[in-house]
Amino acid sequence: MEATTPPADVPGYRLTKFLGAGAFGQVWVGRDLNTGRDVAVKFYLHRGGVNWSLLSREVKNLVQMSADRYVVQVLEVGWDVDPPFYVMELVRGGSLEDLLGAKHRLPVDQAVEMFRKMCIGLDHCHSKGVLHCDLKPANILIGDEDEPRLADFGQSRLSSDQTPALGTLFYMAPEQADLSSSPDVRWDVYAMGAILYRMLTGKSPYRDDSFVQQLDTAGSLKKRLQKYREAILSSPPPEDHFERPGVDRALGKIVAKCLQADAENRYSNVQQILQDLTRRDASRAKKPLMLLGIVGPLLVLLATCFFGARTIFEARKSTLSALRTEAKGSNELAATFAAKTLENEISRYFQVTNMEASDPVFLQQLKTTLSSEAVIEALDEIAAMGTPAQTHGSTPARARLLAEEEQDRLDDLLQQRLNQYDGTINHARQPRLASMFVTDTHGTIISIAYQNEVGQDENSAGKNFSYRTYFHGDRVDFDKEETLIASSKPVTSTHLSSAFPSTATRLWKVAISTPIYLHGQEMTAESRPDAVFVTTVNIGDFELLQNEGASDHVAVLLEAREGQSRGTILQHPLLDARRKGGINSTGQKYQISPEQMDRLLTGTDVDYVDPLAAAADGSFYAGQWIAAVHPVTLPPDDSPPTEIPDEDRTPDPSPPPTNIPEGAVSEANDQTTDLLVLVQYRLEKVNAPVLQMQAALLREGVAAIVSILIVTLTLWFFVQRVGKPYRETRNTNEPQPKRSNSKTIAEEPAETITLK
Repeated sequence: MEATTPPADVPGYRLTKFLGAGAFGQVWVGRDLNTGRDVAVKFYLHRGGVNWSLLSREVKNLVQMSADRYVVQVLEVGWDVDPPFYVMELVRGGSLEDLLGAKHRLPVDQAVEMFRKMCIGLDHCHSKGVLHCDLKPANILIGDEDEPRLADFGQSRLSSDQTPALGTLFYMAPEQADLSSSPDVRWDVYAMGAILYRMLTGKSPYRDDSFVQQLDTAGSLKKRLQKYREAILSSPPPEDHFERPGVDRALGKIVAKCLQADAENRYSNVQQILQDLTRRDASRAKKPLMLLGIVGPLLVLLATCFFGARTIFEARKSTLSALRTEAKGSNELAATFAAKTLENEISRYFQVTNMEASDPVFLQQLKTTLSSEAVIEALDEIAAMGTPAQTHGSTPARARLLAEEEQDRLDDLLQQRLNQYDGTINHARQPRLASMFVTDTHGTIISIAYQNEVGQDENSAGKNFSYRTYFHGDRVDFDKEETLIASSKPVTSTHLSSAFPSTATRLWKVAISTPIYLHGQEMTAESRPDAVFVTTVNIGDFELLQNEGASDHVAVLLEAREGQSRGTILQHPLLDARRKGGINSTGQKYQISPEQMDRLLTGTDVDYVDPLAAAADGSFYAGQWIAAVHPVTLPPDDSPPTEIPDEDRTPDPSPPPTNIPEGAVSEANDQTTDLLVLVQYRLEKVNAPVLQMQAALLREGVAAIVSILIVTLTLWFFVQRVGKPYRETRNTNEPQPKRSNSKTIAEEPAETITLK
């Protein structure tokens, strides 16, 4: 039952409250009547069970150390009264064990601060020649403002003692767990490390359930101590404190050095711990300045780099945009010029076609051929077949037509005329024709000449092509299977056809056709001609589209007709290279997407992708291009005619024929063709100067940054060297003080006590 009356009066103190009782007596709360200070008074009521020599030593040691604020202070001793007592300061905060039981572990800064104060108190004890020998959280009391107090010096020893002292498991150094060991300062060092480890991690070092079970079943005290000692010496050092957030490397090393299993590797005294704590504090205090000294310039450098790089990239962006706009305008101008150049070329082909169709020798032979009854019968029979598709096989009428002598003469004449335009005559304005032929009024080819020899099956003579635009003059070919030959009407003026693949060579061609009137009827735009004269040109033979090889700036011809063929590439440098190399491109069609065609036609800036880049041999044309298009129109009526030089044509003594209706060429010249000239320029080449300038600026910038970094780091290094404390650098070669033996309390000369 709780006591209600103090065992005795203590002069100068008024006992106010019972605090607790133990095996040897009671503890009361009292008040000093002189100072009003609360104290704790401990009465020893059971003298028989008290080891008075140990108690006397504890009280004597407490009195000797009571001047230190971090050791529980003994205020008065009543040793010669009955019952004996001593008065000590009242610590109301409980023990560190109680605090850790409630919080599990402490914040790192709080744990380090408490550890420092405990080390200061312990260093004071050691300076008085007293070793605690049983430091643990339960023996650390918590005073006001969380200040620790070292208490319970029941196992304490003087530095001169040889008597062993056992501490508490998991706070006791392994060499202390030996009944024959002598007290050593490093026992307390180990215990302090274990307490700090407990405050940081929430558990004692080396403690786990299996270890505790092994100790409980070890048997006698001696065996238990041996088991404890061997287990610590054989186990890896505890490192859980390194994983605690906020535990820096310096603090972790302090804990690890305190807990070294080998005493020789441990701190030799508590002063060394305090010195390392001071160094850590100095390093932590200096770290912001160090960081500011190195990070500040780096941040300034990074900001400079950021704004410098942004300036470079913004300048590059605006310059590239300006260059792109300029290149697009240049491309548009080039496309316009190319289209005009192509129009002039087409104009020359118009003149050649009209000139050849007006040749008197040709007209006379044509008239003679069409006067042959066998030819007339064959042509009528072919026209009566109904549709052009019916005429494209081997028919008797076609065979009879090709067997006629007059037809052969007309073939020979056309071949002679065509041979003038084979490109062998070295003249800058000499056209190159692929074929030359003449059809009857229903579109059946009467006679044809090819620049390159073709076989009988590919020869188009005797076949009807009334569905072609060069015959009927519309913008698109009619359906070969459904067009009625009898309903097709021939052109009444000179006409440029839409592009079409040659029946014989499969190359893309255009044809210039003009009507022929052999009889004396009144010739008007509505009158039906007797025949149609046609010349064809391989699109690749236009001078504009001829390339010497792969280039970063090329002209391409496109199909502009609405429908499935819109955007088809008719001629391209790669196709021209294939043709010259004898590579057949039959069946391969390259086409620009409708969306890209729309953007090109509206003049929108577009990253053009060349469709031929997808070809196996088109890798050179991969990447982005700047492109512009311009339609090809025939020259206006008032454009000056281009005369064919006399040396490039057969002498013609006859006057110009009058069988072509007046204004026929003008009507053709007013129309817009279905061809587009596309000029493309490689974007990489446009951007190259700017990108080279950017690379040069970035290289210079990187070199400047590296130079600044080297200078900054060099200066920082020298500042670090110069800024090291003098005490760390002086007398580095002088011999250090030697510890005489394990009983040395401290290495400082003024406090060194060596066992004699």
